[in-house]
Formats: sequence, structure tokens, C-alpha cells
Amino acid sequence: MESRLDLSATVADIVAVSGPRRLSTVAPGAAVPAIIKAFAGAEHARLVYVVSADQQLIGVISLGNLVQHLLFHHSGKAVDNLHLISMATSETALDFIDRPVITARLDETVEVVLERMLAADIKEIPVLNEAAQVVADLTLVDIMHRCTRDILS
Repeated sequence: MESRLDLSATVADIVAVSGPRRLSTVAPGAAVPAIIKAFAGAEHARLVYVVSADQQLIGVISLGNLVQHLLFHHSGKAVDNLHLISMATSETALDFIDRPVITARLDETVEVVLERMLAADIKEIPVLNEAAQVVADLTLVDIMHRCTRDILS
């Protein structure tokens, strides 16, 4: 018998099951040591959220992007001069933001968000409320855990 995943749950449903997590955030002007400290304090995340004073999302810094900027000389990859200048002058959180920022809303279905995540090849996504404030995050593991429970129960 074939099982079909029920992806009709909302992001809010998954977030409720996952429970509250401490989100790693920094201000737009945060320097590299503060960004590294935010990553070090993350419970599970490979993202740090750059937020305004009222917690509105400005951007996302991935661990991969930060490593690429800070440890580029260890990568063995050829780097063009313009990119080298950009990396050398990066000083604040705004300089390390990944673009584009892919987000989810609490009222969206898991199916819609999962398609967006897979298309962008991302494993974690910030969840925003109506005021564009970061209220949670959602990972592929969260989604798989929910779907596995639905199939096995």
C-alpha cells in the first residue's frame, strides 16, 4: 500500500510541534566576533538572522557564506580581485548577508514552503509573522520529522 505525505499542515503547525528555539540574531552593524558568537550560541542552526531593533528580518547569514568570506585563503579556489576586495572589506553583518533571502510565513502550507526550500537548495528557513518579524525557523529535518510521524502513525 502506498503512503502519501500530507503536506497540507501549516508552518505554524510544524513550529508548534518543534517547540520554541532560541534564534541566533545579530544587529545589522554587528562585527565579525559578534556574528561568530551568535553561531557558537546556536542550538542547531547554520544561519544567523540579521534583524532590526524591532526584530524585523533584514537578512540571513549562512555559516557557509561566513566561512567563504573569512577563510577564503584556505579554500584553494581562485578568487577574482573584485571578490577579494569585497571579502577583505567585509566588516559588519550587512556585508555577509546571503541574497536572496528566502522566508516562510506562519500561515503557509508546508508543501509550498518545502517546494521553495528545495528549489533554493536551502535546509533552514526563517519564519516571519505579519510584521515581517522573525518568530521561528523551520528546517528540512522538522518537515521530515512531521511527515514521518504522519506516515508511521
